Amino acid sequence: MQLRLAARNTLRSRTRTLLTLGMVALSVALLLVALTWIRGAFGSMLLAASALGGHVRVVDPDFEEREELMPLHEHLTDTGALTRLLRRQPGVRAVEPRITAGVTLSAGEEIGDVFARVMGAHERYFRERLGADQKLVAGTWFTGAPDELVVGARVVERLGAKVGDALVLLGTTQDGSLSSLQGRLVGVVHGGGLEQQVLAPLERVQWLVDMPDEAVELLVFTDDLHGAPDVAARLRRVPQLQGLAVRAWSEREPLKSTLASVKGVEGVVVFLFVFLTALGIWNTLMMSVLERMHEIGVLRALGLSRLGAVGLFVGEALMVSGAGGLLGIALGLGPAWMLERYGIRIGAQAVDNLALPLSETLHGELTLETVGMAFGLGWVMAVLGSILPALRAASIPPVAAMRSGR
Repeated sequence: MQLRLAARNTLRSRTRTLLTLGMVALSVALLLVALTWIRGAFGSMLLAASALGGHVRVVDPDFEEREELMPLHEHLTDTGALTRLLRRQPGVRAVEPRITAGVTLSAGEEIGDVFARVMGAHERYFRERLGADQKLVAGTWFTGAPDELVVGARVVERLGAKVGDALVLLGTTQDGSLSSLQGRLVGVVHGGGLEQQVLAPLERVQWLVDMPDEAVELLVFTDDLHGAPDVAARLRRVPQLQGLAVRAWSEREPLKSTLASVKGVEGVVVFLFVFLTALGIWNTLMMSVLERMHEIGVLRALGLSRLGAVGLFVGEALMVSGAGGLLGIALGLGPAWMLERYGIRIGAQAVDNLALPLSETLHGELTLETVGMAFGLGWVMAVLGSILPALRAASIPPVAAMRSGR
């Protein structure tokens, strides 16, 4: 009976019902689009950051403590044995040794003053993890020759160099002595956070910093990005790795802080939509309670319990919010799909500032979980917005309500 009454009451004031339904539909649609964008954009940044820095990273703890200073002397020893050990561990898909160091570059005979960061790793890492081969704008990719260098477009522009030129990299060894490396510019990459990078074979950078067969970092890639914390916890229990800093992506800055910030932003967005919509539902139902006091009194006199009165108004709100939620999903699916399909272009400058191997276009991520969450929050809006008016209706004495004449 209560459901029939709730359904009938939704049709008594159609203007008010349609207003409430439209409010819920708009909120659910906007919430769906917002969650699709937030999760997709952050997911893209997370994938790019983890590709650059590994799902799990193994370094010397002293290097981790002073990483901003790039203390090359705090590097990993016996890297080959550690790499083989890591590859045998459950959940580990690949291990990539890497060295990064600051250098100045020159083209020709003059000593240059162009600063950049040289990254030494296997060609497979540059290609599979950073996708640098897809960002070539001039020249060719690595062919296997030992002197090949692939350089970011901004560095090449400042050098005034061109493909085929001989370049000299001036850096320091792990003990601080000056060291130089000659190479040949074979390719130029643009975008994806590579504008200020010099990509070089690992062996050549090992020679530059006087670190034969060793590396500063071991980047571990797991079967599942979100399972990386569990893999890191298992690796820390391996006897040969104790004494080293083994951290999953979610345990390292700046991703650790960024993850908390994104969750905070998502929480604020959800709270605002739910609160404002619940406030609108509350206003509508409070007006309904005041207009229907006489009817409520009659129903209470005929035996409707307090709980029944609460259920009457909550049921009415749930019906309206359910219809509004379905309409909101229908309205929001189109824009959300557009965000996933076409994305939003953020530009090369923004990508360079992030210093991540990102595309210049960030895409949303539309999933069933996001759709279900948006629809479910429509029900939450209904419950929160209707509970106070429902309690108000249940607290009205039957005799006083019938005397009100409303």
